[in-house]
Amino acid sequence: FKPGPVPSRTPNPADLFSGLSGISLSADPARRGQRVTTGVGPRFDAVVSRPPPTEGMGMNHVLFVEIGMGADQHGQDATKAAVRACRNAIEFNSIPSIRQIVPGGYDNMKLHIQIGVPKGAVLDLEKIRRVFPYGQICEPIEVVEGGLMARSGIKIPEMGDKSDEFVIAVAAITIGY
Repeated sequence: FKPGPVPSRTPNPADLFSGLSGISLSADPARRGQRVTTGVGPRFDAVVSRPPPTEGMGMNHVLFVEIGMGADQHGQDATKAAVRACRNAIEFNSIPSIRQIVPGGYDNMKLHIQIGVPKGAVLDLEKIRRVFPYGQICEPIEVVEGGLMARSGIKIPEMGDKSDEFVIAVAAITIGY
């Protein structure tokens, strides 16, 4: 490996993929939400997603979005899975400069919590609120259909299992002010 010259400017993300024919990277807002095809290898369709709007999130400036996953393998407790997803999202981050970035520091930091759980899941939102040691939670906590019910292949009634399924939750924690 022989390093090349250091770029004098920040590269355009599309330039990073310029050698791959058939890929079109577009930040064009008009294309968001449309189906696109990469054109590389087997056909793969994707939906260009929209960035999370700040309207309705309770904040004017988004700084970070942290992602987590949690599961409850026994007992099918969606709250336990959601708490684990939220903890997973925040526990592997350190943001020591938050006091300099957010006017007013931790007291003025805002958190928008979005949790995906399988359809019909019931969550204890108070347990989810207790996961976050500081910052203001923007209400309401947004619970959406998502996550997954998967089969573990074993049912252990002594552990609270009603079936051999386990529940998986995902969380997106948006941090801003």
